[in-house]
Amino acid sequence: MRQTRTIPLSIVVTLAGLAACQEGASPGDALIARSGGLTAPSIDGTFEKRIASMDDGTARVSYHVVTADGVQELITDETIDLPYETRVRAWGEHENDALFSLDELEVLALPPTPLIDPEPYGYRRIATVLVFWNQPGFMNGQAKDDMFIAGDSTNVFYGENSYGKETIAGDVFGPYQIDNPVSCNPDLIAQRGLEAFVDQGHDPDEYRQFMWLFEGGLDCGFGGLAQVGSVDAPARNSWYPNNFGCVVRAQEIGHNYGMGHSHSWNCPDGTIVPVGDECEHVEYGDPFDPMGGGCDHMNVIQKGYMGWLEDCNIVSTESDGTFNVLPTELPCNGTQALRFPSSDPSRYYYVEYRQSYGVDAGFDSVLLHWGTSHDASATPYIIEAGDGQYQMVEGDSFTDPAGTVTFTVTEMLPTHAVISVDFAGADGGEPTCDDGSLPEMAAGNVGSLECLDAPFPLDTNPPTVEITYPADGDVFDIGADFTITAEAMDDRYVTEAELYLQIIGTDEMAQPLFKLFDPPYEYDVTNIPEGEYLFGFVVRDGPNSAASLPVTITVREGGAAADTTGGDDQGDSGTTTGAPDPSDTNDDADGTGEGSSSSGPGQDSPVVDGCACDASGAAGGRGGVGFALGGGLGWLGLGWFVRRRRR
Repeated sequence: MRQTRTIPLSIVVTLAGLAACQEGASPGDALIARSGGLTAPSIDGTFEKRIASMDDGTARVSYHVVTADGVQELITDETIDLPYETRVRAWGEHENDALFSLDELEVLALPPTPLIDPEPYGYRRIATVLVFWNQPGFMNGQAKDDMFIAGDSTNVFYGENSYGKETIAGDVFGPYQIDNPVSCNPDLIAQRGLEAFVDQGHDPDEYRQFMWLFEGGLDCGFGGLAQVGSVDAPARNSWYPNNFGCVVRAQEIGHNYGMGHSHSWNCPDGTIVPVGDECEHVEYGDPFDPMGGGCDHMNVIQKGYMGWLEDCNIVSTESDGTFNVLPTELPCNGTQALRFPSSDPSRYYYVEYRQSYGVDAGFDSVLLHWGTSHDASATPYIIEAGDGQYQMVEGDSFTDPAGTVTFTVTEMLPTHAVISVDFAGADGGEPTCDDGSLPEMAAGNVGSLECLDAPFPLDTNPPTVEITYPADGDVFDIGADFTITAEAMDDRYVTEAELYLQIIGTDEMAQPLFKLFDPPYEYDVTNIPEGEYLFGFVVRDGPNSAASLPVTITVREGGAAADTTGGDDQGDSGTTTGAPDPSDTNDDADGTGEGSSSSGPGQDSPVVDGCACDASGAAGGRGGVGFALGGGLGWLGLGWFVRRRRR
């Protein structure tokens, strides 16, 4: 389990009264012990840290307070290290409507933190929203391919890097036309984009994170910008000015989870790690990690921070020994990060083994990173340890500049690397796993050799769904009550189920009604009016979707002896001529020429992009005869239709 993070601040942060707040006192009690008795202007709200990846190769860190009236950037030369969405009061002076000169920052309440980590993690619900004001840049189908379908898509990348713990289960929306923001104002772009998102009938509360992809030309000066959160409480927003490559996609949502950049040092000849001021810090210097400048696997310090490596995947040693280190890319039970102390007491060395699997195609080497413990927010450095190169091979050695420890790549085998470690000082005891246990032995060395033979793969199998009640052709009395039920299955898990309704005899086509994210997939119908109705379901598992066979029912006076208890009589599923089709694109409700695929509000697609939303081919369970989607639901008068609360 990750350790609780501390709150080191170099500016004044008043924590007086915080303990009382956590025991039930009001946040106002924290004001009693405010230092200095300032009477300067103040603003109250939630704290945000943001990281911008600047076009000149640097990073800009900024701090913000989100208030009821908008977002204020704090002007300060100090470092603020607070969790995302901490309740704060900032004292100082307003520079303008967007800038606040900070004198003192007061913590009113820390955000709640979960007691345990889920295993596997709950899927990440991310909405990727495309906006423009002059001309669309990216199209919906292209963005969906980048996020879910392609070999280097964000979903594939995070799934493989996390050994299946992470699933990006969201949708791509737009492109939506918004009013020209005139200048690079990320908060205004997000605000106007969210208004368009809601106008299209989507619920922002269904998504934890938002990726705002907008047209260029605003001279933002950054290639990507993100709020900084944590693994268990990710920050909400990230921004992409017409820039949506593999690195920036993975990096900005990585910041949402609290990861920092992966650095390197530019050192004089003969210098391996920084000594004094001889080396120049390179912000994005890791050429492999997307938190640096590449789109290969994240390094093991970042993976340890995210919780993807755990237990005996991380082994620490302060004594001599020979260790088996397994490929970073594979799901394994043995050591994938070998950690030992450096001459800097606040930093450690981490050894990892890279082989040519998945997104790491072409690798065959050992890498060395240097950084603080993976329990804290990760900002590691890659070290030139192999004859002036980052990639070490069999026979290469590295010695800490202070001479405290040396490690050597003894063997490089397809299954593992053998690493010998020699300390100059006294024996530091037995090697230990990250959970405090002792690692196994295999082939005479420390560390299990148990691994799968391939990385965690992309999910290419679509889910299935069947309406179990009512049955096709059922007849009900006017005013009847019943429950629509469906069963959905997937080889991994279903991330959402969405119900569609068409009232037969009207000009409107099938409409998306409600989404449920967890079973049971049940929708209560109360006091149903007379008419003929057609129901269908679309389910998704992240990158794939599938539709049920539709069910048609009739409601008339005198009805039939149909079972109205719901769920017991499954009946005949019927053989109607259509089903909701995740690839249909003919919605133009907002007048911008955009479409909404018939997989519901979550898969908007521009008509001008043809079959763009079908970019996954057969992998998405697409095809067949489908319902066309119409506009909003206001005309339906669905007071008789209620989503059943989760049990």
